[in-house]
Amino acid sequence: MPKKDNQLIKVLEKFPDQNPNPVLRFSDKGILLYYNNPSELIINAWKIKINDKPHKNFLDNLKKTIAEGENSFEINVERKIFLLKAVYIKELYCINVYGTNITAKKAIDKFPDQNPNPVMRVSKEGILNYHNTASSDIVSSLNLKIGEMISDNLIELVGKTILTKSITKSEITAGKKTYMAHFVPIPEFDFIIIYAADITAKKAINKFPDKNPNPVMRIDKNGELNYFNDASNYIIQNWGIGLNETIPIEIINNLTKPNSNDTPNMEFEVGDKTYYFNLVKIYEFDFYLLYCTDITDTKDKERILAKLSKYFSPQVYSSIFTGELDVNINTNRKSLTVFFSDIKGFTTITEKLEPEILTELITYYLTEMTNIAIEYGGTVDKYIGDAIMIFFGDPKTEGIKKDAVSCVAMALKMRRKLKVIRKRWESFGLTEPLDVRMGIHTDVCTVGNFGSQDRLDYTVLGNGVNLASRLETLANPNEILISENTYNVIRNDIRCTYFDEIKVKGKSHPIKTFQVQNLIIDKSDRETIDFETDGFSLMLRKEQIKNREKIIDYLKKSLNLLKH
Repeated sequence: MPKKDNQLIKVLEKFPDQNPNPVLRFSDKGILLYYNNPSELIINAWKIKINDKPHKNFLDNLKKTIAEGENSFEINVERKIFLLKAVYIKELYCINVYGTNITAKKAIDKFPDQNPNPVMRVSKEGILNYHNTASSDIVSSLNLKIGEMISDNLIELVGKTILTKSITKSEITAGKKTYMAHFVPIPEFDFIIIYAADITAKKAINKFPDKNPNPVMRIDKNGELNYFNDASNYIIQNWGIGLNETIPIEIINNLTKPNSNDTPNMEFEVGDKTYYFNLVKIYEFDFYLLYCTDITDTKDKERILAKLSKYFSPQVYSSIFTGELDVNINTNRKSLTVFFSDIKGFTTITEKLEPEILTELITYYLTEMTNIAIEYGGTVDKYIGDAIMIFFGDPKTEGIKKDAVSCVAMALKMRRKLKVIRKRWESFGLTEPLDVRMGIHTDVCTVGNFGSQDRLDYTVLGNGVNLASRLETLANPNEILISENTYNVIRNDIRCTYFDEIKVKGKSHPIKTFQVQNLIIDKSDRETIDFETDGFSLMLRKEQIKNREKIIDYLKKSLNLLKH
């Protein structure tokens, strides 16, 4: 061999030592002639040395190289993948094999297949090399093909990524969908990976509130305002905040509620307006939408109605606003039980009291009595100073008997309540006793709306009302006087004693009256004692007793006091 060829061989043999990638040389017979240090992983895995032959598959590739001049193929060694390029050097009767570790590249190629979001790989020249299944809509809409140049809008973004050597973020439109795309340069392999996420729904959510006539705001999980529509301007201005600033703490507190199923509904005063807030978490995008409804008019009406309700009994108020009772002049003849009460000597009491104290005492008295009336289903007709007029049987009725029993039972409870009210009056230094007279009568009366076209009064008229009022004036202090009509209805439920006959204007015959004592004990229902007289009061509910011995002890002491 000429001297010049020997020098060339020595150069070729020395050069691969400096190559960081595997380089191997085989004879045309397949015998290993040389390998550099980076090739040791392959040599050790094959368990061969210089002058040995590799395995059959590799030898087949060497034969193909000799036949074709060049050949590229992949091998797997110790969980690594190498791309080998074999070149036949005819002049030297040998084959040089140049290797590149493509393990990472293969992993990158494989990983996107499992990604549910679109992933594409583009060369720095703009050629589409790969896309996963999730990219199908983008590839189809933009008419992209493997091995061909990508669309102009993507080329521009690829070029920007190459020039800046940093990630480029941009929205891309494919058909009717919008994607947020990240162009990530991979300099080790001279390509760019495009990661995309479908943001069509989020864009729709962002856009939708603009058309909403009611205020809509978007708030992140930290309580910062990210978006608000035009209808929200009044709220935002009164809160004194802008975008990316924190909303009021009252709303933020609802963002951290542990039970995510609880959708917080809140009422807030904002400026001169009242809003109903509905806070909804959008789990898919990890933010909240705050829907607001201006309920100022509704709240104003509620306040007005609340004020008006003070001028009606609950039954009448409810009947009017449910439509059961028409607001016009309209009356009916019905069987009612009418109740009157007043405080004996109240005029004398008022002369000794300051107006403020008088107002407080009479308000307390009327409130307690009214609460009892409502409890038993009575319709409070009116207050006449200290006097109270109540009737049963309209606008709601339980029947003549039940209405009458309820009325008398109400009066009994009012009488018991007087003991508590007396203590309150005594605390103000009053020496006069608090004595109340009560009268009850059951009769057919005219009930309904009376008055003019402009002002109505829901009340009861008739001789039955007059007789109930007369019975109240004839009753002894702290006694309940009822007519024979009422007595005949309630006699099996309430114990009464005959009182007297009275003559009433408009009646041709005297009216028998009865004093109410207490409820008749119904042993089949429960064992009860309810008795009260001057200096003595006893109310026993056997089924409620828990400390029997203590009660027996007190009863024994009471008997001893009565005997001595």
